[in-house]
Amino acid sequence: MLWKFLLDEQTGAVNRAMRAAGLDGESWLGSPSLALGCVIAVMVWVMMGYYMIIFLSGLQEIPQEYYEAAKLDGAGPWRQFRSITWPLLRPTSFFVLMMSTVAAITGGLDLIFVLTNGGPANGTSLAIFYIYQQAFGFGEYGYASAMGSFLVLIMVAVSAVIFKFTRGGRFDDGQ
Repeated sequence: MLWKFLLDEQTGAVNRAMRAAGLDGESWLGSPSLALGCVIAVMVWVMMGYYMIIFLSGLQEIPQEYYEAAKLDGAGPWRQFRSITWPLLRPTSFFVLMMSTVAAITGGLDLIFVLTNGGPANGTSLAIFYIYQQAFGFGEYGYASAMGSFLVLIMVAVSAVIFKFTRGGRFDDGQ
């Protein structure tokens, strides 16, 4: 709701700041070319803190002895990041990648519903919102169920591809 208020065409804080700077205000949620970008930006903002906490937890699990040994061997900050931090964050990165992929495919229903209700001109009507509309807006429960099942198959396929290319976030080289 806060973002809907901030991005409002007439009274929104973003447009007020733009007008104060001498720029023309935009119809952020009313323009088909801008609405989806705004929804994506809000979704990134909403999920960023969650993923930061997960990465912070992953960083805290790396033993400090590894960094001390690397300093004794003469490794600089960049080398420590490449040789210690990045490889040991592989399982955490895998988890965040999987969660953000699922959120991108299935998430955002609440944001789309509150910010744009699928509009303008169905510009933000993503698959999950379309399924919601079919089931609860038009009463087409069978069609919505079939679409939901197809969406689950897409998520399984995308997850399998991610799992294959990242080797499931394992530490080993798969040997």
